[in-house]
Amino acid sequence: MKFNFISKIIICASIPVLFSNCEKFLDRDPLSEAAEKNFWKTENDALVGLNAVYTALPGERDFWRDCQSDNSVMTNAWGEGGLGYISMGNHNAATAYVQEEWRYDDIRKCLYYLQQLSKMSFTQDVKNRLEAEARFILALRYFRMVQHYGNIPLIKDEPINLDESALPRTDQNLVLDYALENVVYAIDHLPEHYTGANLGRINKGAAYMLKANIYLHQASIKQYHEGAADSQLWKQAYEAASEVLKMGYGLVDDYAEVFKQANNLNTTEVILARQYVEDKITHMLPVLASPAGTGITGNGWASFCPTRELVDSYLCTDGKDIRSSNLYDPAKPWENRDKRLKKTFMLPGEPVLRPNGKYAAYQPHPAYNMGEKINSEGGGITGYMYLKFNEPEYVKTDAGFANWPIYRYAETLLIIAESLNEFKPGDLQIKTMIDQIRKRAGLPLLSNSDLSDQAVMRKLIREERRHEFVAEHKRYFDILRWKIAEDVLNKNAEGINSNQNDLIGDWTKPRFLAQNRKFEKSKHYLWPVPQSSIDKNKNLLPQNPGW
Repeated sequence: MKFNFISKIIICASIPVLFSNCEKFLDRDPLSEAAEKNFWKTENDALVGLNAVYTALPGERDFWRDCQSDNSVMTNAWGEGGLGYISMGNHNAATAYVQEEWRYDDIRKCLYYLQQLSKMSFTQDVKNRLEAEARFILALRYFRMVQHYGNIPLIKDEPINLDESALPRTDQNLVLDYALENVVYAIDHLPEHYTGANLGRINKGAAYMLKANIYLHQASIKQYHEGAADSQLWKQAYEAASEVLKMGYGLVDDYAEVFKQANNLNTTEVILARQYVEDKITHMLPVLASPAGTGITGNGWASFCPTRELVDSYLCTDGKDIRSSNLYDPAKPWENRDKRLKKTFMLPGEPVLRPNGKYAAYQPHPAYNMGEKINSEGGGITGYMYLKFNEPEYVKTDAGFANWPIYRYAETLLIIAESLNEFKPGDLQIKTMIDQIRKRAGLPLLSNSDLSDQAVMRKLIREERRHEFVAEHKRYFDILRWKIAEDVLNKNAEGINSNQNDLIGDWTKPRFLAQNRKFEKSKHYLWPVPQSSIDKNKNLLPQNPGW
């Protein structure tokens, strides 16, 4: 059996501090004399400490967060401190979930690690690499907070406790400048690839992707929110992502295989992933993604459900939508469609694994009275469920261990296409990038007429990002930066047709209502600063607009 670096930290007896203990160690008082005295002596100490910092990387909870967008809906909106309230527009500064992304504990952890590492003496190249990994995580966390809250406090050096400080908020562009400084350091000191026990560590490709991601965000805010298109920002996003093209990544043939436990060490398409290990570091995605009565165990909570609008948005194999394609049959709506549709979702009428080991049609309509019926315990509320990140054959449904992809090569291709289309529309490389994605999905390659129309290409690129990254928590950030959340999140989330006798693919018929949604453009593009933090530090005022 082959172990990655996370596995070795957990199971190798030669390492003195276990992963979980080390995380607790870094969470203790950074100024503790005992901590400085008893640890941070050897290169191995530095490595173990860094692996605890890795817990600040995004993980499987990002699957849940797709319900903040128009892709998904949370069955019980009040769960997780009100996660489901985000898409409903019912959250406020006191909503517990709003604190979820205010991650100054992670900032403190990163800075404490960097502070301790600076005092240590061992091989300089190794030390530089470890610093680069920590600085990548620091940059990623700052970027993600900017995406949610806009202007935020910027802490650069001392690992202080924000709640005990009187720090004001810093302009978000200055925060992103600092994030980019850290990313540049990471690029300069990280290897392109790892082998053996180090597989899964942060690499140069991931750093370039974060750099491209930040510039993509900045370019989008300038163009769509401020009305001041900046071709240089688009170009910088393009140039950063283009570096990844040189590193030997590619798309695997089968889209579904990317998200399976058996492929955790796939480094062909996955550039960086949060690492999980069977029976050691696990998550609950299989049970959350499944409805009751399906899978080999029959256990399912149906906690997050794809929306009807998302399912209907997948193209037919002639490249047309279901409303205009001659290939679309409302009686057989899953045929002649983008391959990703069947690989991503459980769909009404399609065979699913049952506890008896056989496959039988998935029938979520209440008239069938199956375990998966909607609006019942374990049935969800739209009638669609997930195969992506699911493992129907796996018996430990509450202990899944598929890695969580943070950056994939597919995103490299789509960042290049999007940025090029904005600063150099019509460039042939746009078609080259998108065609790789569409070919795997079984869709027709782009035509020259498509390529020559910037608006058409913008729409196609956005569709590809949506369908490629379903449940990977990319869509929410996309609809925010494109400034289309005010359109797509002001439509209610719906499910399957409510009348059993209507064809399941007839989009003209009444549907089950899953969730009422509201998005106020005057305030919902940013989250409020958590009230609990403002109560401890009034310098965080003024609050974000509208809150």
